[in-house]
Amino acid sequence: MKWTCKLCSYSSSNQRTITRHYTLKHGHFSRFCPLPCLYKDCVCTFKKQIDLKRHLLRQHGPSQNSSAPLTVQILCDLCSFSEPCNLRQYLAHLRCHLKNKETVKCPHRQCSFRSNIYSTFTAHHSRYHSSGSIEDFRPELFCGNRPNLVEEDSQGSASLVGSDESVSDFEENVDDNDEVHLQRKLASLFLRMQTLLHVSKSATQEIIDGFYEVSVLTGELSKKLIEQILLQHNVNIEPSTLTLITETLDKTVPLTFLSRSGTLGTDHKRSSFFRENFKVIEPIQYNLDSEKGRKKVYVPILPVLNELLNRDDVLDKILPEKFSGLNSGVYESFLDGQHFKENPFFSAEALRIAIGLYIDDFEICNPLGTSRKKHKICAVYWVLANLPLKYRSSLSSINLGLLCYSSDLKTYGYAAVLEPLLRDLEHLENQGLYIEKLGAHVQGTIAFVSADNLAAHSLAGFQESFSVDKCCRFCLASRKDIQTVQVKSGSFALRTKRSHDDNVLCLSRDETVKSVEGVKASCVLNRLEHFHSSTGFPPDVLHDVFEGIVPAELSLCLSDLIDRGFFTLDDLNGIIQNFPYKFSDKTNRPQKIPKTFKLKGSVGGNGHENWTLLRLLPFMIGHLVPEHDKTWGIILDLKVIVELLASPTFTEESVCFLESKISDHRLLLLEVFPDFKLKPKHHFVEHYPKLIHCFGPLLNFWTIRFEGKHSFFKKVVRDVNNFKNILLTLATKHQLLFGYYLDMPSLFKSELEVKSVSVISPDILDHGLRQAIKRKYEDVASVSLATTLSLHGTTYSEGMFVSVGSTSGLPDFGKIVKLLIVANKALLVVEPFSAVYVEHLGSFELFRQLSADLLVVQPEELNHYNPLYSYTIQRRLLLTPKVFLLH
Repeated sequence: MKWTCKLCSYSSSNQRTITRHYTLKHGHFSRFCPLPCLYKDCVCTFKKQIDLKRHLLRQHGPSQNSSAPLTVQILCDLCSFSEPCNLRQYLAHLRCHLKNKETVKCPHRQCSFRSNIYSTFTAHHSRYHSSGSIEDFRPELFCGNRPNLVEEDSQGSASLVGSDESVSDFEENVDDNDEVHLQRKLASLFLRMQTLLHVSKSATQEIIDGFYEVSVLTGELSKKLIEQILLQHNVNIEPSTLTLITETLDKTVPLTFLSRSGTLGTDHKRSSFFRENFKVIEPIQYNLDSEKGRKKVYVPILPVLNELLNRDDVLDKILPEKFSGLNSGVYESFLDGQHFKENPFFSAEALRIAIGLYIDDFEICNPLGTSRKKHKICAVYWVLANLPLKYRSSLSSINLGLLCYSSDLKTYGYAAVLEPLLRDLEHLENQGLYIEKLGAHVQGTIAFVSADNLAAHSLAGFQESFSVDKCCRFCLASRKDIQTVQVKSGSFALRTKRSHDDNVLCLSRDETVKSVEGVKASCVLNRLEHFHSSTGFPPDVLHDVFEGIVPAELSLCLSDLIDRGFFTLDDLNGIIQNFPYKFSDKTNRPQKIPKTFKLKGSVGGNGHENWTLLRLLPFMIGHLVPEHDKTWGIILDLKVIVELLASPTFTEESVCFLESKISDHRLLLLEVFPDFKLKPKHHFVEHYPKLIHCFGPLLNFWTIRFEGKHSFFKKVVRDVNNFKNILLTLATKHQLLFGYYLDMPSLFKSELEVKSVSVISPDILDHGLRQAIKRKYEDVASVSLATTLSLHGTTYSEGMFVSVGSTSGLPDFGKIVKLLIVANKALLVVEPFSAVYVEHLGSFELFRQLSADLLVVQPEELNHYNPLYSYTIQRRLLLTPKVFLLH
């Protein structure tokens, strides 16, 4: 049988050779690029090599007929459980009863043991039935005939070697490059330690020295053992020959690379090895002021692009994206926006590289300490915007462009700081970059710049203070008019390329004029022929909404509801702390609202926490507030607006609905709180419907993922504990990390990740499930069942809800009861639920459809890919979506 590595083109007729290849070539990447099962029809992946080997032993070992599905159901003495499962899965079910203190009877024949203590039962099974299998179960536990196959969890004589392997294949396992592979694997380990695990250089050196000392002692012990064995077998050998044998053995020990004279023995030698054997693109340090020692660090964008675009895994994803934005009236990405379509550079037939830029300041010291602002850094990141959003949202897809001190940026200006980046981008625009894989030159430019309002205004050349008269970068509204006039009225003239250029021209003619219509300078990025600041700076939903309007309006409304006696702050905080959060809501659970929230005008919290609080607030306090309360209506309107803005897809109808909802929300807010002064962010949000037409869904540009990149540099600062030439240190460490990523088989997560499956025959499934599968697939001999799976990084588990289909204009929902894999494709088996929209809670109440058949659903058929979580509130099964569900 021919075995082929699923991560590269390597193949072999020997299974052991393939597993050894995984260990040497891909094992050190398994944390980010899980190791797939060797079998073509198995979709399981593993982050640890030991888990892969255990899977091969249990699921595909010689004692297993891996092509034969399970054909028997096993019953439970204590509940209605009746499932096809293996020994491990059945014991996991019994442990659920034990955790509830129920008395469980041992399932093995001729064993009368019973216990309601988890540890006691586990110890009993380990002591008396460790070699047992399902074949040894009591007959009454089987629904149908007992199995004939050996249970997959048995610890028999199975090995990783398949029936096609023999001792004669051993020579195929011998590789002349083993020493090189071992050396590179060690180097990759040390590179991972220094970049991903943030082990300091000094600590790494201590570990390496310790390992080498152990290897020396091991060599001395080996020599003694060899002498003893030779003496036991009466073998006489010359001392020189014995020395030669031990020296040869010493050379085969990989830790010899770690001696001070070895290739990896010192930090300098390791750094040299990294640069020679990994694709490390070195950062370049430039002088801003050589006399004062002010510097900036730039990572050349062209070599990085060249490395990325010569990878098959990247090209496979950006080439189809070129032609995806063809649906008129549907907005799924920035390719569907007017600015992209009207740009003659991007509308050309040839492939164009679209760069998404990001700029922000961050503190690498304690922002409240004595070093505040002393080491504040301005970072420029970029992404390959041709990649679909699901691929470019990972931190590994965000590349470093430039680092400088924020104080230097103010002193020397953007033109001086961004000069090397602009020079390379001009080259990319005009001459292009030759891509060997494509055999052609590819041109590109900046498609958009993501930034918070302060950074966007600063780089784009607008006034950075939002208390000035013209504080909007999208229109010419005055601060006074913002309070009384809506954007949808059309009273505000929108900024255009021509008007912006005219304002810049006015500034150049009279140096005494500080600003014209809110413009204080030209944007340095306008040097590029196919980019303009009036069309290249989308809004940031994170700072405008999730960390701006949401916490401010929640503070205003909750304060009013508390003042009117519906509940107290202590009551609310108690509910927030004790709410039964599920799945990802646990990760993003909101914090207690501070007692000073009225004074501060904000409930605090980060974007994700505020989003969760707004979503779940109706479940927490909705029953305490009377219906049709106008203050409560403000919260519900805001919740709907957030759901709309979080949607990955828009139609003309949903954009119009968003515009109407924003207008209604504004009117209600000012009606209930007539003294409330609208913030500039309220005005920015009123532009969102028009901006969706221009840029596509605005969540594609929010800065939350870019801000996550800052954490890497903050960890590096803690590791090195030294601020001397810190910019170069940070950039160098990042590029070493990028070199590590480039060495991986793929830069992206696997489309489908599953830890374990059970292959079963559909004939033994429940009637409803069996019929559901047959309606989807008429002829299928076996299916794989999984309890949880990850699809494009989104985890689905039994018990979650998804939205699929619609009835009378409302989305339908289904509860995941099984996860199937057929032909290496993931399927969701859902139990249909009907839904009624509860206006007062802004959520759906779910009702089980007793006579409805189970549905087998493909992920592409869902209304939205995100799984949903139901909550039982006052005996009502309720669910609130994260996004507005198109139906």
